[in-house]
Amino acid sequence: MRDFVAPVSRRLARTRLASEAAGPRLSSRRGRRRYVCLLLLLFATTALAQVGEKITVNVVEVPVTVLDRDGNAVRGLTAANFELIDEGKPQKITAFDQIDFAATANVTAIAPLNPAARRSFMLLFDLGFSSPTSLARAQEAARRFVAATVRPRDLVAVGSIEPERGFRLLTAFTTDRELVADAITDPRSFHGSDPLQLAGVTKTFDSTHGDDVAPLANPQKSLAFADEEQRQAVLRASQQNEQYVRGRIDKQIEALGVLASTLRAVPGRKQIVLLSEGFDPKYVRGRDARDVAGDRNDLQAIQQNQLWRVDSDARFGNTTSLKLLDEMAHLFRASDVVLHAIDILGVRAQNDISGPRINSNDALYLLATPTGGEVFKNSNDLGASFEKMLRRQEVVYVLTFYGASAKPGRFHNLAVRLIDVPGARVSHRAGYFESGAENAVSRTLTTAEIIVNDIPQHEIRLAAMAAAFPSGGDGAQVPVIVEMNGADLLRGVRAAQTVAEIFVYAFDEEGLVRDRLYQRMSLDLTKVGERLRAGGIKYYATLSLPPGRYAVKSLVKLTDSERRGFARTDLVVPKGGELALAPFFIDERPGDWLLVKGMSHDPGAAYPFAIAGEALVPSAAGRSHGGTRCKLAVIVHNARPDELTVSTTPPSKVLRSVAAGEATQLVIEVDSAVAQLDVTVQKKSAVVAARVMLQ
Repeated sequence: MRDFVAPVSRRLARTRLASEAAGPRLSSRRGRRRYVCLLLLLFATTALAQVGEKITVNVVEVPVTVLDRDGNAVRGLTAANFELIDEGKPQKITAFDQIDFAATANVTAIAPLNPAARRSFMLLFDLGFSSPTSLARAQEAARRFVAATVRPRDLVAVGSIEPERGFRLLTAFTTDRELVADAITDPRSFHGSDPLQLAGVTKTFDSTHGDDVAPLANPQKSLAFADEEQRQAVLRASQQNEQYVRGRIDKQIEALGVLASTLRAVPGRKQIVLLSEGFDPKYVRGRDARDVAGDRNDLQAIQQNQLWRVDSDARFGNTTSLKLLDEMAHLFRASDVVLHAIDILGVRAQNDISGPRINSNDALYLLATPTGGEVFKNSNDLGASFEKMLRRQEVVYVLTFYGASAKPGRFHNLAVRLIDVPGARVSHRAGYFESGAENAVSRTLTTAEIIVNDIPQHEIRLAAMAAAFPSGGDGAQVPVIVEMNGADLLRGVRAAQTVAEIFVYAFDEEGLVRDRLYQRMSLDLTKVGERLRAGGIKYYATLSLPPGRYAVKSLVKLTDSERRGFARTDLVVPKGGELALAPFFIDERPGDWLLVKGMSHDPGAAYPFAIAGEALVPSAAGRSHGGTRCKLAVIVHNARPDELTVSTTPPSKVLRSVAAGEATQLVIEVDSAVAQLDVTVQKKSAVVAARVMLQ
């Protein structure tokens, strides 16, 4: 949700009232109605003046899926096919979007996408109620699902859950399939090295390992006694064991609720895929209707006036467990999370060598159905269950409307109805929370979600640039400049010291993180405060990337206040020998910045930002200092000046053209009033272009 402010003018209301008061006396019925309306306007204006001079309006985005009778996604709908209702009141759909993931199979993972339309899947391995054999089958099916079924822009996370340890996040929602595959391989003890859990292998961090806690054993007792006293001892022992089992189930349900609450801040609809055999549902809802022997024993106890032998929990269900289940379902709906369950036991037999038995997966229905999810059961082909689930999410409609915010944090119930779509059923988020002046949604968004979904952050003004300098072979040195506004860093800081974290990720077209950087800076404001007020921080570090197209995403976060800034830079790393451009602005007043040198994978590499041997300090944005023009440097790789034709749009003057080995170094004068500059370089039949933005 985003906030807009609509001012209310008391002066306008007073002017209208004064004008009416100066007019003729209202004697007609029409005049009296106008007079009443004016009084109402006066009271409304006064009330608004008492609570403030602005009305906050939420922009609410509602992702919706529509299925036909056969469970297939319905395509081709328009806004006219939907009615959106907020707290019982119909709302006008102000924006409408349709994303067909099946039709965009060739779209790269780094192509921009509305976060509300994202398909986010969490593979949740149930370690407490799954046998090793079934868990191994689930792991193999999950690997195939990630490798062959999900689309490039789909986000996948991996987690584990068990009563003794609760929920554990192994990876964030990410496009990095290699990281996800590593987590699937060892869901019990996987520990990634990335602090944001977005990337797998890295050159920057060493893996850390936590202590694993072995799950508690579930004692199995098989005792037989001949006399009544012994039978009662068995009954008491059985009841104690049932309390232990029921306690484990309650912990599992509570952990699922915590997971749903954690995912509230993640944009879009989240689909949790629980891979589990499930628990015995009798501990929650009571005995199965097919348990004739249990009913017979209860009846016998009642007839013998031995009511203490009747276990009401076993007969009607446990009140505490049912309440926990209801609370869990509410948290899922409020957080726009759907729980699907895949029965990893496969086809269940209701008879074995010992005779008929109840072998139920109904517990999975108890968990999934209240959240709007489905259970995929009785199949030895788990891959088919994954494909069926994904096929139902192929088309996502995003409905947008404006909702006034009166009480920050209040939950609004939503309903979506279909119009002229016979036989179809709709699935949508259950509601939304009002935002307020504190912008709780932005405050609680995870840093990982901001980076993956390119969510703008305006609390810290940030500018970033990245340029590729081929270093021989198949790789390139990619220096990154991140500039942080000093006033924003200092705003609201009362202590003498603050800590800033810098995250830089390079995502390739498949969504893999090819390299990343992390820097934690402790800023002593008694020493650097004046420098920050005058300018800010200029952070310089270097990535190492193979040829390809990348989205380089930079985020800065203050740990004490959680204020953030974000910037994305699109980059092409050329193949060896290709004509390529590396543009950067020249900072003519580098002394305004506090310079921070980060990591370089090749400390011995030559400083790349130089023209005719003169080292320059690059700028992430074009700025003029008292003048109307700034300077743009362009390094043209694998071309000499006499081989090139250079043009710019709008036309700009080339101040210098210098040969430097197999490269040409250009300096172009740019009018600071220009919002963007397109630079095109041609060498015979090869043409490359770059677009630079003046921020």
